[in-house]
Formats: sequence, structure tokens, C-alpha cells
Amino acid sequence: MTPKTMRSFATGLLVAGGALGIVYYTSDTKPANSAEQTELTIEDMHELLTEAGFVVQEQEEWNQMERDLEEALAAAESANDSDDEGNNDDEEERVVYRTILHVVAGMTSIDVGNMLEEAGIVDSGYDFYEEVDNRGLSNELRPQVTGELTSEMSLGEVVDAFF
Repeated sequence: MTPKTMRSFATGLLVAGGALGIVYYTSDTKPANSAEQTELTIEDMHELLTEAGFVVQEQEEWNQMERDLEEALAAAESANDSDDEGNNDDEEERVVYRTILHVVAGMTSIDVGNMLEEAGIVDSGYDFYEEVDNRGLSNELRPQVTGELTSEMSLGEVVDAFF
């Protein structure tokens, strides 16, 4: 661009900006998009919100619903406590987790250990890794689908399922 072209462009911008500023500051009319704000009554707001699909409640109604919910939860909890007292067996129920893992290419024994920990099969993924490393099997992990693994299995049995 030549200096003459740049000066002409800058002069055009200044003239346009000045013209807009004069029109903006001298006009007395409000912009076309500003609608007059009307004061809405509580009934009008309630009606508009209800038409829009909202549920409108008074504070006292809400407080009563919360109290009813707390009473229902307390009743359910006391019912559970009485059921627990009636079923007071000496042995505890133990949750047994079962899973089938799919080992894909590129996974390490650390990845498998973390997956087993997330599935609840082993207590620590690091323990699985250490057991594999102690047996010298770190590089022997191959893509496979294991049989069913359970949380009742020992760490050695879990490692044997993979190698």
C-alpha cells in the first residue's frame, strides 16, 4: 500500500467515526430494541412461569415438603434398623466381584493391575504388578480375554490366569 492510499483510508475512518458520534450524541430517540419495562405483579409472574412449564411454590409449601421428606427418610432408616436387628446372623455377607478382562496389545501389567483394582478383584494394582515382576513375567503379557476372575481368588491365581 502506498502512503497516499493509507492516508485516504484513515481519513475515511475518521470521518465515518465522527459522523456516527455526532448522530449518537445528538439524537433524542431511544433505540428500537428497548421495550418499555412493565412492573409484573406476583400473580403475573406466577402465571408466566406456570405457562412456561415451571412449578412455583410458596416458601412454606417447600418447607413442609422438606419436613415430610425428612420424616419419611427417618422412618425408612428406622425400618431398616429393625430389619437388621431381626436378621442378626453371626456371619457377615461378603460381596464377591466377578469380571472378565480383555487385554489388548500395548497394555502393561500395571494397566492390568489397575483394571483389576477398579473391578474389585485385587486390593492393589501395584501388588499385582509386583507379583508379576517377582515371577519375571513382565514381558510375557499377551493380548487375550481372560476367563472369569473373582475377588475370592488369591493373587497368585489371578496372575496365573494371565500368564
